[in-house]
Amino acid sequence: MNWFLLALSAPILWSIVNHVDKYLLSKFFRSGGVGALMLYSSVVAIVVLPVFYFFSPDLFLISDFAKGILILAGFINALFILFYLFAINEDDASVVMPFFLTIPIFGYLQSWILIGETLTLRQIVASLIILFGSLILSFKITSSGYRFRGRMMFFVLISSFFFALYETLFKFAAVEVNFWTAVFWEHLGLFLVGFFLFVFIERYRREFLGMIKENSTAIFSLNLTSEITTIVGNIATAGALVLAPVALVQTVSSLQPLFVFIFGALITLYLPKIGQEDLSRATIIQKVLALAIILVGTYLLFNA
Repeated sequence: MNWFLLALSAPILWSIVNHVDKYLLSKFFRSGGVGALMLYSSVVAIVVLPVFYFFSPDLFLISDFAKGILILAGFINALFILFYLFAINEDDASVVMPFFLTIPIFGYLQSWILIGETLTLRQIVASLIILFGSLILSFKITSSGYRFRGRMMFFVLISSFFFALYETLFKFAAVEVNFWTAVFWEHLGLFLVGFFLFVFIERYRREFLGMIKENSTAIFSLNLTSEITTIVGNIATAGALVLAPVALVQTVSSLQPLFVFIFGALITLYLPKIGQEDLSRATIIQKVLALAIILVGTYLLFNA
């Protein structure tokens, strides 16, 4: 199997997931029921656990320490998903997703703070380029001027921070176990967060139960499809990493915002009932310019 095709399939699949999430929020959760959608994700997490057990029946044989770290990674992943949903509920998916290319910056900062790793000059310059491109996207162009996307940026940067921390924890524990064992315990942690939200946050529980009565089949089916698509993308990336250097695979994965932009435009033009993004000339120029700058910075960062 060609490593490039494997690596390229992942961001394509993940970008589809981004638009499915946006569709779910706009179609079924118009009142802002991000918590309810999070609970659906937790239900899906518990449903797919038997699948992971099928591929790795010895998953209980790992150390309690590794189990604990992976479950904690699942907790952190749930926080990433929650703030990601808040962010994508605020704006177009093609605006939100480029900000997630700041994740490696948070990863470097966490390594610098926690284990004393140093940044090279090239890594610092690349990080500044990514931040500059993100700054261009931080302003929404309106008929009356510009508006700062403060809420969206807050949510997406917090989400990026949690994802960087999740990746660190997951890789730390998963290095000695196989992929299916790692995702089993991580998804168990994700489910436990959903259980906690259901029990202790009355608003989320009410929205979740209300959506079950109204559109349970459609929401669950789309959520399950989204989860499976994400896992397939993760497997494709893992396969590419076996065949090619990490930096090359990461560079290809960073194309996800580009595919989100392309799919967003196609959906707006040909499937407007599913979703509509701002395709005004000024906004397209802004998105293309910002995305080009961010991708250059990402390339330099992953090849530093």
